[in-house]
Amino acid sequence: MNCIRKPLRIICWGFSLLVLSPFQDAIAHESIMKRAFIKSSSINPESEIAFKLSQDESASHIKSFCAQLATKFKQYQWEQDPCGQVNWQASFQTMGKNPLLYAVFGTGEEKTLLLSAVHPDELTPVPMGFRLAQHLRKNPQLIKPDQQVIIAPLVNPDGFLVAKPQRTNARGVDPNRNFFTLDWYEKSLSWWENLRKRSLPYFPGHFPNSEIETIFQVRLIDDFQPDKILSIHAPLGFLDYDGPGDQKSNTLSQTESRARELARVISKKSNNYRIVDYSFYPGSLGNFAGNERHIPTVTLELRTTDSKKVPEYWEQFLPGMLQAIDYPFRKEAEINKNTQKFYSQYDELNLRGKDHT
Repeated sequence: MNCIRKPLRIICWGFSLLVLSPFQDAIAHESIMKRAFIKSSSINPESEIAFKLSQDESASHIKSFCAQLATKFKQYQWEQDPCGQVNWQASFQTMGKNPLLYAVFGTGEEKTLLLSAVHPDELTPVPMGFRLAQHLRKNPQLIKPDQQVIIAPLVNPDGFLVAKPQRTNARGVDPNRNFFTLDWYEKSLSWWENLRKRSLPYFPGHFPNSEIETIFQVRLIDDFQPDKILSIHAPLGFLDYDGPGDQKSNTLSQTESRARELARVISKKSNNYRIVDYSFYPGSLGNFAGNERHIPTVTLELRTTDSKKVPEYWEQFLPGMLQAIDYPFRKEAEINKNTQKFYSQYDELNLRGKDHT
């Protein structure tokens, strides 16, 4: 290295070789790796066990959770006891240790799945699933012998039980962009970066099916094999249909025609609520269940997120929700196309000890 002396300073130029000890080299390597990579967990059939609840744990978790909900509902001047006397079940809990509730009504073969409050910052859908569950409990005659209804009223409890309800779960992932759809790896992150400008509330996760809230919904579809799905969101103000025939303008099969009619009958019973053929996103429920598995999936987008509008929306859309349950549709024609299971088949396997063919 060459240097020249100037008044009050020395100026040097040239090259030097930094020689590190093995210990220093290890520290430098670890620092580089931390900057180059991020840590991100992903749920699989083995790690899923950390989120499971035993029957005894489930009962105590549900009791505590319902008390928290009652306090939170009171802030919005909703009902004082959202859980009521419904026979809630929970097989999984979230990162925040909140149970993922669902209730089952009836034992018939024609099954309807209702999912609500996937995005809890959309406040108005939050009470709707709880209210429907209580309504069905008090009016069991509404469920016919050949019907079964499964209600998951609060798919993202961690996003709701915070000071300001948020779209994402506790890990900052949007549960409605995290489903393992065929286009997830190709489009999900690029759409988030380019179309959403990396907006954090819409983050789809680093991997598909990485969130317990997503796995919960997938397992409900796996285990109950619903013939139709109703999902409640806000505030776009329309009904969106995803499922067989939603991208066609004509030449529909009989199954496709009857499936598309589901949105129309819900609309008719909901004061002719408008129907929009809205696009589906990589990793969304509509894409996963409606587009890829051909399960008629209707998204009810309430008009606003104004918590004071809940009584009005309940009166308007209860007839439509009941019509969705009552609409006779079985997916026999699709039975060989939409029964692929992601997780439930692993329950009976000993993954650690044996090879399975």
